[in-house]
Amino acid sequence: MATYKYTSGAVTASKRVVIKDAFVQNAEVVAEVDQPAGTILSDVIVRFIGGVTLGAAGDIGYEIGTASSGSQLGTNVDGFLDEGTAIAANTVYYLKGGSGAAGWAADSTQDGTSGAAATGYTDEARKLYFTTICANQTVTGDNELEVNFIFTHLV
Repeated sequence: MATYKYTSGAVTASKRVVIKDAFVQNAEVVAEVDQPAGTILSDVIVRFIGGVTLGAAGDIGYEIGTASSGSQLGTNVDGFLDEGTAIAANTVYYLKGGSGAAGWAADSTQDGTSGAAATGYTDEARKLYFTTICANQTVTGDNELEVNFIFTHLV
């Protein structure tokens, strides 16, 4: 027979990184954040503090990884702008937006023939990397991002 133990449950916490000059023509910008031990990366919320304008139509996207410029936890090369030219100030993106979100790979896949460890979970503290990707177009505007990493403490 099963036995039960009741505790206070999972607690959510976040860490915020502000990136100035977040997008550079035909280049990546890498920011890092510390992920606490015993947590899973639940979501990443990105707010454009200031607007960003490209010189001509192009793509702006991101990668989230456990290595610099890595995409182990998520990637969408045109997730912010797909053949467009401008992103307004105070535009906000929830990068996970649900388990099936484009490019999100931090949690375990459901309905599989076997379970696999969640890449977004860690038993030990580690660094995570948020990388911006920009088209080969001139970049103007305030060009500043606020990136909020949402962690759920499971231990």
